[in-house]
Amino acid sequence: MAKILDKQRYKCAMSAMQTVQAIERAIPVLHSGPGCAQKLSNSSGSSGYFSPNIYPCTSINERDVVFGGVKKLESTIKHSLDVIDADLYVVLTGCIPEIVGDNTEEVVEGFRDAKKPVIYASTAGFKGNNYKGHEQVVDAIIDQLLERSDIRVKKLVNIWADVPYQDEFWLGNLRELEKLVGELGLTPNTIFGYQRGLSNVKRIPEAEFNLLVSPWVGLNNMKNMEKKLGIPYLHYPTLPIGAFETSKFLREVGGFAGVPKEKIESLIAEKEAYYYYYIERYADLFLETRVMSKQFTVVSDAQYALGITKFLVNDLGLF
Repeated sequence: MAKILDKQRYKCAMSAMQTVQAIERAIPVLHSGPGCAQKLSNSSGSSGYFSPNIYPCTSINERDVVFGGVKKLESTIKHSLDVIDADLYVVLTGCIPEIVGDNTEEVVEGFRDAKKPVIYASTAGFKGNNYKGHEQVVDAIIDQLLERSDIRVKKLVNIWADVPYQDEFWLGNLRELEKLVGELGLTPNTIFGYQRGLSNVKRIPEAEFNLLVSPWVGLNNMKNMEKKLGIPYLHYPTLPIGAFETSKFLREVGGFAGVPKEKIESLIAEKEAYYYYYIERYADLFLETRVMSKQFTVVSDAQYALGITKFLVNDLGLF
C-alpha cells in the first residue's frame, strides 16, 4: 500500500488512558517511564479534561528499576490528590514496574480513605493491546469501586460500545445508541462523554441489565458484572447502521427488556418511513446509472466491518 490511510489505532495496553480520559473529570496517574504518555497520546485524539502531555507520572528511571518505584508512586498519588481537581484517579502501570515487581495494588490500597476514589489497572504493554487495556480499566471500576446493589431501577440500562476515542465517531455512536434505547421507553446509562462521569458510574449496579454493542471488546466486563453485581447482559455484536440492522437491534433489545411488541413495531415503522424517504431521493441515480460498483471491500476494524458490510448488503443490495 503506497500511503497510510488512517492514524495508528492499535497500541499497547497503557493506551487505556484514553478510556480514563473519556470519563468526565477522571485522571490517569501513570506509573511508568517518562515517555509513555507522550508516545501514546495521539491515540486519544484530544486533550480532554487533562492533557496527556502533563498527566501525573512517576517517570521511573534506572535507579527505580534496581530499588523499586513504590515510594515514588505513593508520592505521585498523594501530590495528584492535593494538586489536581478530579473526581476519580486511576493508576495505570507501564512495563517497567510490572517487570521489576512493584506492588501497585498495595500502594493504591493505602489510599482507600482518600478524599476521592483511587483505583488501579494493570496495563503493561507486554500484557496486550489497548483493547485489553480498556477492559482492564472497566474491570478496575467494577472490582474496586462498585458493590452489588439491592436496588434495581426499573428500565435502567447500562450501554457499552467500542473503545472510547478509538475512532472519530465513537461518541456519536454511543449517543445514538442512547437515543434508540430511550425511544423504546428505557433509561440509558453510559459513563463516557459529556455530563456522564462518576455519578453515572455509581448507577451501574442499579441497572436492570447491561447492553454491549461490540463484536467482542467488553464481553469479559459483562461477564464480570454478571458475576459480581448480579447484572444480566445482552450482547449485540453489530453496530446498527441502516434500517435493516437498526430495526433488528430494536426488536432484540426491546424483546430482552420486555417492551410490548406493538410499541417496538410502531417505533420501527415510524423510523423506517423516515429513513426510506431519504433513500428514495437518490435511488434512481444509484440504481439506474450504476455510479457505484456492485461489489465492495471494507477495510476496517471488526466494529465497523460488521456494521458497514451489513448496511451495504442488506440496505443497498451490494455484494
